[in-house]
Amino acid sequence: MSLVEIVHHDEVIYTILDKPPPEPPKTPRYESKLEKELKEAKRPQLHRTFGYAETPLHPPDKFLKKGKGIGQPIKESDHKCYVTGKLPPVPKRPPPGKRPEKPKVNFRVVNIKKAIKTKGKPVEPRLVDTRDGHTKKIKGSGEVPEYCLRPDFGQMPAYLVNRNRKIHKALEKMRIAEENKESLCKMISEQERQKLLDDLKYNWQLMQKAFLQLPMLTDTIPKILRKTKMEQELRQLEKDIALVESNPYIYIYE
Repeated sequence: MSLVEIVHHDEVIYTILDKPPPEPPKTPRYESKLEKELKEAKRPQLHRTFGYAETPLHPPDKFLKKGKGIGQPIKESDHKCYVTGKLPPVPKRPPPGKRPEKPKVNFRVVNIKKAIKTKGKPVEPRLVDTRDGHTKKIKGSGEVPEYCLRPDFGQMPAYLVNRNRKIHKALEKMRIAEENKESLCKMISEQERQKLLDDLKYNWQLMQKAFLQLPMLTDTIPKILRKTKMEQELRQLEKDIALVESNPYIYIYE
């Protein structure tokens, strides 16, 4: 028989599972051996302090002079001009001569002549419609007739004239086309008329022969319908034969 020695008596079986499991140990972070050297290389060497305690000033004789400030950069060109002996000589300057004298003009006299010849501005007619002297222009006021004095008053508008001209042209074209149009009516010759009459008579004979071969007893609907249809066709053929025989001149429309 074995004995269990209990040292800590504060353990409770109901709270054993409530404790969270222990966290696994973290792996050490990777650190580069060159990290310190890179930081030293990137760190600027200047302005390592807060600045000057007192800002140094330029002496009075080194003031900002004209053309010494910050301006636009001058564009430098790489072009080089190589001078050769084949260039033409520089043209000589013409000798100095006397300038042509300007004609002396009396502008005062010229202005007086222009003022005399200038026509005065026409006075625009006005009317006074109140006792206080209120004036207004007569044109457009409605006091004098204007619309009836226009040159196009009482005349047909231009768009209607153009429209009527177009309509007349279209009607003239239609009239000319109708006059030059070939007639659709055609007269058949005597040989064609005789051939048509012979064909109608031949068809009538065939239809009459078929009609006479019908049974005498018509006791069913199909027999009645067939007999009625053949009678109508015979009657129509007789009318056509009579029409062709009674009219020696026959016209047909194509």
